[in-house]
Amino acid sequence: MFGGEKMGEEMGYDVPTKPIPLEKRESWLSPAIVYAGCEFTLSVVMVGAGLVGAFTVQKIALLLAVALLVTWIGNAINSYIGSKTGLPAGVIARQSFGTIQSRILISLILIILGLGWWAIQTAIAANAFCAGFGIDYTTEKLQWALMVVALGIVFMLPAVLGYTSIKIVDYLGVPVGMLIFGMGIYLAIKSYGVEGILNWVPTETMPISTALSTIIGVNVCQWVMISDYARVAKPGWKNAILVPSLVILVGFILMLTGAIMAVGVGSWDIIQVMVLLGYPFWAYFLTFLAQWTTQLVNVYSPALAIGNTFNVKERRKQQILTVFVGIVGIILALAGILERYMNWLLFMSLLFPPIAAIMATDFLILRKERWNEKSGWNIVATITLICGLLFGYYNQKVAFGIPPVQSYIFTTILYYVLMLLKAKIAPDQFTPKHWLSN
Repeated sequence: MFGGEKMGEEMGYDVPTKPIPLEKRESWLSPAIVYAGCEFTLSVVMVGAGLVGAFTVQKIALLLAVALLVTWIGNAINSYIGSKTGLPAGVIARQSFGTIQSRILISLILIILGLGWWAIQTAIAANAFCAGFGIDYTTEKLQWALMVVALGIVFMLPAVLGYTSIKIVDYLGVPVGMLIFGMGIYLAIKSYGVEGILNWVPTETMPISTALSTIIGVNVCQWVMISDYARVAKPGWKNAILVPSLVILVGFILMLTGAIMAVGVGSWDIIQVMVLLGYPFWAYFLTFLAQWTTQLVNVYSPALAIGNTFNVKERRKQQILTVFVGIVGIILALAGILERYMNWLLFMSLLFPPIAAIMATDFLILRKERWNEKSGWNIVATITLICGLLFGYYNQKVAFGIPPVQSYIFTTILYYVLMLLKAKIAPDQFTPKHWLSN
């Protein structure tokens, strides 16, 4: 359970193109803890802080319950595919999108995702450390930049060592995260009282559909990439549902914590909220562990995607790719990606539902839970993805319902219909065999 680099190498966790053998699989708890650790981060708390300007704390709790239930369902579907195949997302997509398209398009999307989150989390951690040292990160940019570089280097090291090293840090980081965010609730109650928090009257406005998309946007990437970690679990729907369960629980608690902390502060900048609440200086340094758990996944998954793109099968080359991802992410953090955080969440809720829908529809419905690598480029998947993105973009602009869910359903139906039409008109290697025999 707590083995080092050698154990990770023997179990094949860090070789992205190979399925993990059934005899090497673990219980659902191990990947569940890894992803719960991912959720223990200030960026998740920031979502609640960003919503409290437009909604009461009670209404935020209701919105969180709805959005996270939706997230859980999407997570469970991808978790099932990962545990069934033993493969990461970029490789699973080779069946529905084709080997070439998976390596170029899907892997690129996963790389962009990881790099974006890596940069955002590194910037937040640098802000926290600056606050702990009494540095004004809004004006003293040189000191802040040096902090970004230093923390970025430290963040990436365990991910370079492999999956089992990630697991060790998660077991340490989760309790620390609970302490930090529990302190936030205590300080908020101390400052405003329970009655003041419950009677908070927001002054801004936000469409409910936008709020739901923002909440889902924090974790919607898991609809595609939770398979990267669920693949180490034993197959079956029970484990598939349980693997993301801790993520959902932790997400609800942390986002609600962010809303409670930000009552009366009027800022989505969670570090500024912490400063105004009067966090002790040592608390900013403890946030390092809470950020670290998420950063490991943010650098590990895009490195897996790059490995898929170039068909990397050697551990040493995979480690080099992990370092490369970390360096590029540090550059993005220095460029100021954190300033566009809320837009980033909406972009995530737009991008991932169509991809997840295509992968799930292909594996669960078209292939009847069988996986085989398909060479070439599935043009039907490309067309469906573009249509799903356009539908999701329109849905966000018009603001009705739950845009990520509607995008997922729309893409599922469209992909099935287009694949059926393609099978009748011009069947190819992507056409399910049982359709050809009918």
